[in-house]
Parts: sequence; structure tokens; C-alpha cells
Amino acid sequence: MPDPEIFGRYLRTCQYRCHEVQCPCQQTTANITAAKWPIGENQWTQWKIVDCPLLPAGEVWCDMTCLPQLEGVGTEMARLPT
Repeated sequence: MPDPEIFGRYLRTCQYRCHEVQCPCQQTTANITAAKWPIGENQWTQWKIVDCPLLPAGEVWCDMTCLPQLEGVGTEMARLPT
């Protein structure tokens, strides 16, 4: 298990977006949470889905075809409190 202090510090540097999107695979709406992580000076990973109610319990992967719907969505972006 990772050190909780290091893990917490890592999570505080992430950016999150919570947004309702249309899932192209299941053809229904879902309130997803997506995150991206810093990988360098002013460089970030691509958005990844970290929570989706359409995924079975314990499932952490899907094809993420709904992610382009997050482009331009900025009001829902948040950071964990430091």
C-alpha cells in the first residue's frame, strides 16, 4: 500500500472535471469524473476517467470515447484543497 502522505500530495496536484456526458457505447448519459496529472513543467497527461456510474463495481477502464465532450468545459474543473 502506498504511503498515505505521498499519495495525498500526489492527488492534490491533479485536476478534476465532473460533468454529465453522453456515453456513445451504452447510449445513455452519465455523470463522470475525469482527472489529469502533471508530468512536467506546464505539461499534463491526457484526461482519464476516474469515476463513472456506468462501469461495473470495481471496473476502472472503458474506451473513454466520451472524453472529447469535456473539451472546452472549464467551469467544473477543480483541485483538491491543499
